[in-house]
Amino acid sequence: MPMKIEILGERENKLLARKEVDFRVDHIGAKTPSHTDIRAKIVAQFNADSGAVVIRKLETRFGAGITEGTARIYSDPDQMKRIELNHIVKRHEPKKQAEGEE
Repeated sequence: MPMKIEILGERENKLLARKEVDFRVDHIGAKTPSHTDIRAKIVAQFNADSGAVVIRKLETRFGAGITEGTARIYSDPDQMKRIELNHIVKRHEPKKQAEGEE
């Protein structure tokens, strides 16, 4: 069964130029989806820039197959870098292959 994202709530935060989204992911019978997978679904659903979306929280209850979380969709990546903490921004950067690895 593919993962399904249901939007529970959506708020516009004009002061910080972002949209705050509460969501639930149904993944019954499958492993918990990664931040990257969920982020890709949020980007596709809101037609947002992938560099301007941050997954802030994911909570999975043991054995339930349901994960709830929050995401922040910024107007542009520069705005995200100004507001979010450095370790959060770094977590959402694309993974780089280490030098010497093939």
